[in-house]
Amino acid sequence: MSSHTTVIVDWRGPFSYQEIEQNSDWGNGLYLATGKLKYEREATIQYCGITEGSFHGRFKNHHKVHEINRQQEFWIGEINYPNDASRHFLEMAESIIIYFWQPELNEKKKISIPKPITLISKWFKKDSTPRYRQHTMCKELDDVLSFDGESWRTGNLQVWEE
Repeated sequence: MSSHTTVIVDWRGPFSYQEIEQNSDWGNGLYLATGKLKYEREATIQYCGITEGSFHGRFKNHHKVHEINRQQEFWIGEINYPNDASRHFLEMAESIIIYFWQPELNEKKKISIPKPITLISKWFKKDSTPRYRQHTMCKELDDVLSFDGESWRTGNLQVWEE
């Protein structure tokens, strides 16, 4: 039995590029770039990535994000657990999202089966209040993605107030 990692990500958004630019101190996390590419009818998650620096710095000269030419928005994800999340945990979370979701603009990690991991995504509005319903852009990306090395498990979480 191999070891199994659990990562919890708090996602906030969607933000425009200008909003990310104005908050240049935001950084060290995952991001989803959404929108439409040329000839596409529906906006979708186009790219998943990570940065240890600022999100603004990462997007400024990004090799792929500029290809999203309509309805471009960003979701930024902060690792909530484990508390001392190093690049290793960012990469594990990124790997399971890319492998499972297969975003159009990601080239690497689409064919590499992820290491055993359970990724829990919690979704928030820009002001950090919980989202009670999935944003249409991310509704196809389950809140819980779990891969034990052989089997996948997926599902969504319900948000309850006390």
